[in-house]
Parts: sequence; C-alpha cells; structure tokens
Amino acid sequence: MTSSRRNAGRTLLSLAFLVAVTTGSAAPREYKWDELQKAGQVSGGTVMPPEPGSSFYRLKVAGSKGGGSVTVLTIDRPGITAPRYALSGQVRYEGIDGVGYLELWNHFPNGQYFSRTLGETGPMQRLHGTSVWRSFTLPFDATGAPPPTRLVFNVVLPGPGIVYLGPVTLTEESHQADRTGALTGGLVGGLVGCAGALIGVLTSLGRARRFVMAASIVLSVLGTAAFAAGIAAVARSQPYVVYYPLLLIGFLAAVIPLGLLPAIRRRYEDIELRMMRSHDVG
Repeated sequence: MTSSRRNAGRTLLSLAFLVAVTTGSAAPREYKWDELQKAGQVSGGTVMPPEPGSSFYRLKVAGSKGGGSVTVLTIDRPGITAPRYALSGQVRYEGIDGVGYLELWNHFPNGQYFSRTLGETGPMQRLHGTSVWRSFTLPFDATGAPPPTRLVFNVVLPGPGIVYLGPVTLTEESHQADRTGALTGGLVGGLVGCAGALIGVLTSLGRARRFVMAASIVLSVLGTAAFAAGIAAVARSQPYVVYYPLLLIGFLAAVIPLGLLPAIRRRYEDIELRMMRSHDVG
C-alpha cells in the first residue's frame, strides 16, 4: 500500500470518527411490529405482512365512524437519559376525511405532556386525505425534567380512514450533540478550506503535482462520504446542526475538486511544456 493510500485511509477513518461524534447520542432503539406482536406488546391495530418490494411488517390502524384515539405502543421505563428525544418512523394513510395525527404522550413523575403531528408540512405533518409512505417524527424536549417513566404512542383519527405504520425508532439527543455538531462542522469546514487553498497555491506555482492530484481525489472522496452521511442524518431525523454541515461541506468538497481537476491538469501540462521549450532554446 502506498503512502498516499495509507494517508487517505487514515483521513477516512478520521471522518468516520467525526461523523460518529456528531451524530452521537445513545444508540437508537427500533421497534418492529412483528417482534412486538410476538412479545405481546402491540396495544392496538393489526400487524400486516410486508408489502410487495418491502421488507418490514406494517401496523394497520382503521378509524371508526365516530373517530377516536388508538394506542398502538406503550414503552414502560424507556431508559431515556438525554434531555431531548424523538419517536420517528414511516407512515402511510388512505381516505382520512378531516385532520388526524400521531401522538406521543410523555409520562413524568410530575405530569403528562404530549407531542402531535399537526404541522402543515414536514415530518410533523398532520394526517389528511391519502399519502404514500413518508417520514414522521414526534420530538420532545424534557430539559430540566427527570427522565420519562412511560411513553404512549397513539394514532388519532377524526373518522373512517386507514393508517399504516412502519417500524418506529426511539432516538436520544443531547445539547452536547448540538455543540459537538457545530464544532465539528466548523473544524471540518476549516480543514477543507485550508486544503483547497493549499491545492490552489501549489497549482499556481506548478509544484507537487502528485500531491495536488492525490489530494484533490481524496478530498472529493471524503466529500462524497460526508454528503452520504448527511443524507443518512436527514433520514434519521437528526437536527439541522448535524445534517446541514455534512451536506454543505460534503457537496462542496465532492464537486469543486472534481470540477477543477481538468484545469489543474492543464496548468501542470502548460508548465511542463514551457520548461521543455526553455530547455530546447537553451
């Protein structure tokens, strides 16, 4: 393995570590409906087999004429240690006339509080009409409060209609994660900027061609990895401070070096050609 490849590998490992720290909190816990059914933990609804082309079991919840709330999952002693957490997953629905929503009741020693998907758009969008599979999230900020003792997940419908739920995931997020994400984004952005400046200076001077070419390729690879990590963070409903630096820095680091590679090659070729001509003249 060449020295440049070893350095690239070390840099990739460093990026992976930074991404892990940025998105880090407690490991997410996934709740699959078929496994919950076997454990007798499905409170309401009907567990359905995967749709064609899908790999996960669904929970079907049918609304009644008078409407109402259906409890589908109760998590006792969730073991949450961070001040902020969220229950998220995928939802699909059909024929909902009126406004329905997903609801998470958070039970604390001093009271009960809820989160509801009543937004107009986004992962907290209300349930209305018919929709293909889309993401939802039910976040809660318990800063300053003791950990919750119970979480209750409900589907609330105004009347007839059908709601399908995919597996749901409980994730935790601390304020430290926000600070770490911002710090990491600034650090990585600064490193990318310095690397770009160094590549530009060396190219203009016609020095270190191999290093410049290798650095441009490595930077593009790292940018692609960061952009992919940003997409994964969005899919996992990570906060803005986590996914935005990854997407922005990843896009710039992936696209700009690749776009400049032809110009960099021409620059070094022109310099080499001038040197050859000067030797011929001499």
